[in-house]
Amino acid sequence: MSSQNQVMDTATVIVTGADAYHFSNLHILIGSWKVNNPTLPLLVCDFGFTPNQVELLKTISGVVYLPRKGVAFTHPWEGKAAIIDFLKEYTKPYEVLIWIDADALFVSPYPNLAQLIKGYDMIIDPHINSIAEIMHECNIEVLNVRKEDPYFSAGCWIARKGVLLENYHTFTQRVKGKGNLWECDAFVAAIYHEKLKLLEVDGGVWHSRGKTSLATCTVKDLNAFHNGQLIYVLHANAEYTVRNDGRRIFNRLELAKIQDYYEAYFLKHHSS
Repeated sequence: MSSQNQVMDTATVIVTGADAYHFSNLHILIGSWKVNNPTLPLLVCDFGFTPNQVELLKTISGVVYLPRKGVAFTHPWEGKAAIIDFLKEYTKPYEVLIWIDADALFVSPYPNLAQLIKGYDMIIDPHINSIAEIMHECNIEVLNVRKEDPYFSAGCWIARKGVLLENYHTFTQRVKGKGNLWECDAFVAAIYHEKLKLLEVDGGVWHSRGKTSLATCTVKDLNAFHNGQLIYVLHANAEYTVRNDGRRIFNRLELAKIQDYYEAYFLKHHSS
């Protein structure tokens, strides 16, 4: 059955965002969404697209374009932390929000997240490092977090509606431009500030990134595996080169081939 004929599950929404430079990475994400999770609406936040890019997004079935209102962002991380403002433009009810960075892609369909998240506030994978190992001292003090607690990755996560977003935005404003990963620092602080109940999952399976299994996952055709289990998301946040148009290319050839497949899928169905 084609994605155009499938019934959309509006109880769960996928949210991403990018600026003009990262639009080529968004091609891969959209292609992977169409293949793996096409029944979940994809909300795309505009961190600084060109008019032509906006028009293209508006032609894609299942994509909901969310415009930026107000002054331009000086860094895409500001937009990512402002999800709460973008969602004011989305009027349909939902219960579960998936955030995925534009330089990541889906490689397997998600299970029923509404069932899994029952009794929890977030489904998330803890970082392998502690706060003290990642967050700079200037932000540890401002955000009032404990150094010994685990850090969390903000590249892909799942949350129940009504949690995190307001404090995520507020804390980002406090540390903007300070330290190294200031936006992610604010994300981590918001989780601890709200004392959210977390369903912690294996990061190598749910979100394979530079600190987990990008270098060690096994690959067969378009599927990636961590210890024999299907991986849901591959994230090109490490171990990549950059094409002239900003598109990230995995250094591992078998992972790059997966990116190529989904980019080709997008260009075949949605190129302008």
